Amino acid sequence: MEKVTSFQQHHSMVTINRSMNIRSYRNIPIQPPTNKSGLRQKPKIMNASFRKPQLNMINNFLSGITGQPPSSLVDSNILSKLLSGTNIDPEKENVQLGCIYKASRDGFSAVDFHEKCDGRGSGFVVILTKTGKTFGGFNPLGWESSDDYRNSNAAYLWHIEGKNTVIHNVLQGGNAAIFDYATGGPQFGSSDFIVGPPRAAVMGGFAGPDMEDTSVNAGSLKVATSTFGGAYDTSRGWPRGSHDVVEVEVYCNKNVLPRNNDGGRVFRWPFP
Repeated sequence: MEKVTSFQQHHSMVTINRSMNIRSYRNIPIQPPTNKSGLRQKPKIMNASFRKPQLNMINNFLSGITGQPPSSLVDSNILSKLLSGTNIDPEKENVQLGCIYKASRDGFSAVDFHEKCDGRGSGFVVILTKTGKTFGGFNPLGWESSDDYRNSNAAYLWHIEGKNTVIHNVLQGGNAAIFDYATGGPQFGSSDFIVGPPRAAVMGGFAGPDMEDTSVNAGSLKVATSTFGGAYDTSRGWPRGSHDVVEVEVYCNKNVLPRNNDGGRVFRWPFP
């Protein structure tokens, strides 16, 4: 009898495996893992505190690809983490945090954005791009359509990277951290992060006649850019480039109400 070598046995097994079609693999029953005693092990359960943010991240990715915005871009866990210690920390007694602007609901024009956000105090910005990226920024100064920029040491940018949320602090001094253009959406730094750039150059008090009607040159919040602008530390994974936006959300303290039609304050509690 001819002796069969281990090499021939291995070669024969490889040939058989290669000849099997994909369907035969699918029909092979999968046995549950066992321990050393031969007893079946219980399946590992993902940490409950992590399951929801990860599911939210998957939903956002699918929404970005399909172009259908989800009901909410961030959950309460992420909001609590990123806003902890700020003046709109949802754990504070006088803060009723809520989404005051949602582009798919309120409109993607910069005019729509300012109608909802001007005079509402500090704001937390979240965007979702068509590539499934979720990121944004915190503006502690709020918006007033002032066509000017302001300094802030408390502003920051943030983005989701895998299972982590990364914060990009403003650089020392906080110079030109927030731009507030009536014809543009949220802007952090000169070019660090801009959602809905104005369609024409903003010249402040020297604006021409066509700039008096903000709707003419209002930017669309369906477009965003994020580059190296020099106001924030964006060295770690900041999603630079141009982005097609699926959704924009802005969260503020609902206890801070907007201006009246005559320019006066209705009620800005707990602020004067």
